[in-house]
Amino acid sequence: MKSLAKTLQSQKRPDGAPVYTPLIAVTLMVFYVFALQCVSTVAIVRRETNSWKWPIFQWLYMGVLAWVLAFATYHLGRLLGWA
Repeated sequence: MKSLAKTLQSQKRPDGAPVYTPLIAVTLMVFYVFALQCVSTVAIVRRETNSWKWPIFQWLYMGVLAWVLAFATYHLGRLLGWA
């Protein structure tokens, strides 16, 4: 049985390049730092505000922010030659 690390390391694109590079790892970390992942936070905000407006706004804002920062990280890394 292969470990998860070995499975991810063995993943290749059709041209033979690795799928998961250090730049991809950094990009994923940036996304997960900024993305709202805690459902209990959404539930607490819903309960405290007695409305769905703020939890939905919070979830959308954090998702867009995480995506934009991950996108910028990836493309900046490629510009710097880290790909």
